[in-house]
Amino acid sequence: MTERQLKLVSPEGDKLPPASPFHNEGRTLAGWFLTWGLIITSALVGAGLIAHVMPLTIAGLVGVVVTLIGSAALRAAGHGQPHARSRD
Repeated sequence: MTERQLKLVSPEGDKLPPASPFHNEGRTLAGWFLTWGLIITSALVGAGLIAHVMPLTIAGLVGVVVTLIGSAALRAAGHGQPHARSRD
């Protein structure tokens, strides 16, 4: 392959991104807690709305709030996606 056949992305040359991505693809304790918590509590809200059972609907809504707070607490405790590292 000759040098003429090589094509650059930009005139200045190819550049690396400022941070390397993580290899966990977002599979963290805080992420799973948020996902499954919202799936279960939204099912409770939906069942309560369909069956016209207000206590079940309210319990589901309270569960949504508790899930959001719990996931934020897990992330703050270090069980979420870490911050991007610089390549410096």
